[in-house]
Amino acid sequence: MLKLIFFAFFAILSITKLYGQFVVNDIPAAQPQASIFDPEYNTQLNMVCWKSDDNNLWIGNLNPVTHLYEPSDGKGTYVTGNLSPNAEGSWNGPEWMLSSQGTQLVFNQTIGGIRYPGVAKKIINGWQSKTLYQYPDAAYSMATNDYSDHAAFFLFETSTSNGIYWVRNTDLNRSFYFPDVTLGFFARDNQQICCAGHASGNPGFIETDNTMPYFTAISQDTIGAPFMWNDPATSSRLFMYRTNGNKTMKIFREHTSGQWELYIQFDSPLPEPFQYITSPEPFTCNGQSYISFMAAQSGTGKDGLPAQIWMANLNPASFSMWCVSDSTVAVRNDPEPVVFSDSAFIYYTLVLGDIHTSPVYSVRKCNTGLTNLYTDTKHQIDSSPEITVFPNPGNGYFTLSSHAVFSAGSNIEISDMNGRSVYSSVTDSDSPALNLKHLPSGTYILNIRDHNKAASTELSIVP
Repeated sequence: MLKLIFFAFFAILSITKLYGQFVVNDIPAAQPQASIFDPEYNTQLNMVCWKSDDNNLWIGNLNPVTHLYEPSDGKGTYVTGNLSPNAEGSWNGPEWMLSSQGTQLVFNQTIGGIRYPGVAKKIINGWQSKTLYQYPDAAYSMATNDYSDHAAFFLFETSTSNGIYWVRNTDLNRSFYFPDVTLGFFARDNQQICCAGHASGNPGFIETDNTMPYFTAISQDTIGAPFMWNDPATSSRLFMYRTNGNKTMKIFREHTSGQWELYIQFDSPLPEPFQYITSPEPFTCNGQSYISFMAAQSGTGKDGLPAQIWMANLNPASFSMWCVSDSTVAVRNDPEPVVFSDSAFIYYTLVLGDIHTSPVYSVRKCNTGLTNLYTDTKHQIDSSPEITVFPNPGNGYFTLSSHAVFSAGSNIEISDMNGRSVYSSVTDSDSPALNLKHLPSGTYILNIRDHNKAASTELSIVP
């Protein structure tokens, strides 16, 4: 076994040299003993949501320069409790659910021994949550997370039906259902549901915005972990999944409408026993598509055995893979690619202790070697979340209360949910007034910064 591990990590060094001068930078993102489970990231608001060991839902902040947790234990704001404990059918934690309706979370709660989906909405000075008792036995809740969508969806499956349910956040009492499918994940950039046939395991996707939802098949493979997104390099849809007993990644490209062809496929970059690919997730940066994944010793990646975090460049002309985690022999899982305005990182969980008894989940952050060439390099700043907008929602006239953080001469920028700047100014007092009557109704992101501090928050304009 030790020979195999030594050979595997020697292969890591060789492959890293082969694909350039990438230098691994793998550091703690939070306190090592914080035990942060399944974190999910909101880069627009520099926030992270996660589940604690006592099954509570927390929101933490991210420093806009270092992209590390603030506070370092992640416990910035308590949202709610009774989240489903880690067990079969409950391994995923909270998920962001974003749309023009605002910032929301979806999660699974266990109450009286029964699992239900729960939804929390960001409101002024906190969060408001509710349990959806009309959907018992729900598991694996996932959501769409694009602020430009008019409405968001979340999906779930149950152990008593062989299909996928989904619910619109503007009507939580009405659900939609498609039978005989499983492994539901929303596409990265729209509201299609990537999934597999329940009996066949064949990959495909469901069109949710159609009055008669239908399933489009991709191939005849038996699959796991389906995802779909738009590739900026080719301006076409890509669909990825694991196959071959979770040892092979395949990526298909939509060549013409309704026609899909194999674009790239690859196996684990490491030999046995690290021949399995687990937790793959696609992301785009600088106009290119990438996949983060684990080279693991089982098809689940939750076996308590050492694993490594890798990423792959999905350009067929210059395909490459490189390891982003350090050479320490360690139990790792749940790699999460996060693209900020200036850079991209892979956050992952380092499992301390016995994963089957009382594990501690320590979050670490890896450099990817990628930077965002479309934005200027930001100056070194300190982060502070202390900023208040009143009234919020408002009819277009707002007052900012931030005198404890900023002074006259601070920069204000407001962007819409697509990231487009719609207003900018320089403050002339500690509590400046804003006249935004010219902007249409909706939710916006307000950013304020001076020479060494920055903060952001949401504001909403109503008729």
